[in-house]
Amino acid sequence: LSVAFLEARNGAALVMCALCFAGLFAARLIGFSNRALVPVAAGLVVILWLVWIDPVTHPRTMSALAHAGGGALVGWALCDYLRERVAWPASGLLALAGVFAITVLWEIGEFAGDRLLTTSLQASETDSALDIFLGTFGGAAAVALAWLLAPRLRGR
Repeated sequence: LSVAFLEARNGAALVMCALCFAGLFAARLIGFSNRALVPVAAGLVVILWLVWIDPVTHPRTMSALAHAGGGALVGWALCDYLRERVAWPASGLLALAGVFAITVLWEIGEFAGDRLLTTSLQASETDSALDIFLGTFGGAAAVALAWLLAPRLRGR
């Protein structure tokens, strides 16, 4: 997708691809498993496709769904990573804090992209705050789902 966005001179979409790649690369360096990262990567490709190539709804609604979906993917991956390292409920709280931190970093990346490539990823400060809220909300939903499924997942 990155090459297509570069060819189309879509700087905003290229910034999104770079942020996704940076996050996946950093997670792999930290030690996230392929079991956690492959679904995240696939989900991010779907989100990028829906936002930039074939939107199914109004751009603002699509952005809200993308941020919530991205937060959910990150929340699930963090729960998967922390499951064997930290006992529940501390792992859930750490995952939620991680989702919040990553959504803030994402918005900083959007801000940097706007300044460097003169894109308009951030419509306003309110938009950024809403994006952080929606990403964290999606992450919280994934953490809650991981908690509900935790007894079944421990048997793996």
